[in-house]
Parts: sequence; C-alpha cells; structure tokens
Amino acid sequence: MKRIRNIFIALPPQPPDSPYYDLGRFWKVELFFANLIEIQGFSLPEFREQGISPLDYNAYIFSGKQAIDHFFRLMQEMRLDLPADSRFLCVGEAVAEHLFQYIPGALRRRTYSQARTLEELIPYMRKHMGSRYLYVGGGVAPLQFFTEVEASRLSVAVLRVYQVRYVPLPETMRRKRFSVLCFPSVSSVIAWKKLYPTYQQGDTAVLVLGRDTARQAESEGLQVTDYAPRGEISSLLGLLSHFLRKTLGRSDALRRD
Repeated sequence: MKRIRNIFIALPPQPPDSPYYDLGRFWKVELFFANLIEIQGFSLPEFREQGISPLDYNAYIFSGKQAIDHFFRLMQEMRLDLPADSRFLCVGEAVAEHLFQYIPGALRRRTYSQARTLEELIPYMRKHMGSRYLYVGGGVAPLQFFTEVEASRLSVAVLRVYQVRYVPLPETMRRKRFSVLCFPSVSSVIAWKKLYPTYQQGDTAVLVLGRDTARQAESEGLQVTDYAPRGEISSLLGLLSHFLRKTLGRSDALRRD
C-alpha cells in the first residue's frame, strides 16, 4: 500500500475548525490548501460588451457563489430588477442559500436546487421548455452541460460576469511532491496545467469534483483516480474521506492506536 504523506487541495486556506483538518488528523496526513485561480469581476463596460440583457431571460442558472455575487453586483450597478416571474436553478442547496441573500421571499419559492450537477438540471428544464434560460458564470463553459442542452433543444444563453487569473503555488509548496491532488473545478485543473505544464503525475492520485472536471483532467493528460458526485458521495470532502478509508484500509480502532 502506498504511503500517503501529504495532500494538496485546490481551495482557499480553511478555518481551523474545518472538517478537512479533522480528516487529516485522523489519518495522520498533512493537508495543503491554496487557490490556483483568482476571480476578477467584470466591470460594467466589460459586461456590456457581451451585448446581453439579463431582462431578456426569465430563468437564471447558477453553479457557484461567485457568479451570484458578481451578477447581482452588476444588476445593482445597472439599477435593474429581475421580473417577478423569474425562475432560478442552482446546483446544490449551498448555492441556493447564497442566492437567497439577493432575492425576496416570493422569488425564493421559484428556486430549484435539487440537482448536484448542471447535467441533473436538464430534466427540470425540459419541464419548462418555454423558459428562456441564462447560464451565469465565468471562466470555462461547462461543455457537457451545453451538449445535453443542445440535444434537448433547450434555449440557453451564456453570460459571463467574471474572469479567471491563474495563481502559482506559494514557494514552500512548489518543492513538494504531493501524494494526492484534489481539484474542485474545471478551472482549477486548467490552472494547474497552465502553471505547471511539465508536471508528471507518476503515482500521485488525482481526485476531482464534477464530471466536467474529470473530463478536463483526462484531456490534460491526468489519470483520474476517483470523482464525485456519485452515489452517496456528494462533495470533495466526502470523496477524500472515501479515498483515504479505501486506500489506507484501517479501522477506527487500529488508526487510533
């Protein structure tokens, strides 16, 4: 069995009470966190260059909190209010709860948040074929989602509200050979390969969140060890926990001795 000594997770540094650190202490592995991307919100002129008016749509798709923040910031700058018949589609409850900070109670009742992936939104969207959907995001477009959208003859436009800048690892991390790499998004995979184009995976395990992320990793020449969501594993934390339990293969009692 390979010894897992350290794990890199492409997320911002976590607070001391994060369950990630509980996991690290339990399995006696060292965790390293760092952002590989930096989000830069569009200015109003940059936004308008796209030639898209949010009010031409009545259903808005969000897969992340950053998209929500920058979308409503720009709406406020333009002094626009969304129509009362608007629908909102969110990937996961956490994204929906973040959205609720920006919309009144009446619109909250028109929010769908049962899907764990963008692709899982498709059946709901088919029930509302007459809706004019606007996917709000930035960075890399989710290709598999739009392939399925086209196959389902759904009307979906793309609105970018931010752009992504790649951020190198801190110098202290660049010299490490990680046992496991964890990527939470397509953008994080692209950032890794852009920043470190000569990286050789070797026997390093690669864990990813999202099917698009898995596809991107494989297209970049990485071998994906495991991915989520699938089955009961819905998060990157859950995936890492499952991987460590499966790989290290020790019971709680043995691990604590």
